[in-house]
Amino acid sequence: MTQRPNPLQRLWYRIFPRVPDFHGMVCEQADCLLEAIRCLQAYLSNPQPEKAADIRDCVRRGHRLRRRNEELLLRSFITPIDREDIFNMILRTDHVFDYVKTALREIEALELRGDQWMQSMLVHLANGAQELANGIRVFSESPARAGPPAQAIRAAERHVEKIYRKALIDMYKGEGHQRLLHEIEQGDLRHCAEALIEVMKRREIYRHLSNAADRLAHAGSQLYDMSVKYA
Repeated sequence: MTQRPNPLQRLWYRIFPRVPDFHGMVCEQADCLLEAIRCLQAYLSNPQPEKAADIRDCVRRGHRLRRRNEELLLRSFITPIDREDIFNMILRTDHVFDYVKTALREIEALELRGDQWMQSMLVHLANGAQELANGIRVFSESPARAGPPAQAIRAAERHVEKIYRKALIDMYKGEGHQRLLHEIEQGDLRHCAEALIEVMKRREIYRHLSNAADRLAHAGSQLYDMSVKYA
């Protein structure tokens, strides 16, 4: 049971307010983001309603953490580092949740199953989210140590972009493209139209995952700037 502060302690805290653990609070956001990405991986492997519910729960928790952190930041008289830097980390981490949610919504709406390209992109997104959490943890002890995790986040984004381009090449020049050309030659317009629609659907999901990586890289860049600024 938590002991309530006595009158003298309350007076002391009124004069010298306690500083919230902003590093730990933003780290909670990053941990929740990693969980959301892993849940999306699981959903693509086995698209069951309960797995989709897990993703939505993670996204809701992530947004609640963002609101809580922003409110505490607004109320805090003292912050351990520049207030703007904390706010940017809170906001940039939260932005990634939006693309995870959008990807899920469109996978459900378009009735798509996951493929190797989506899973590969999510592997690197999960690695980037893990590095974000690691970087925030070590920043509180030694800001300079957050530099390598921040660089790893940006490397993860580059990996996702490479996979995105490979996926586009596969769609427009690979086996699917050859099959589409064959169906056009055979005059099978129905299967041709279905193949075209499938390509358009998958490109939308690839784009959302690529955008998620881009937003994650923004958080990584913020972490890197802070590691240089406070080293």
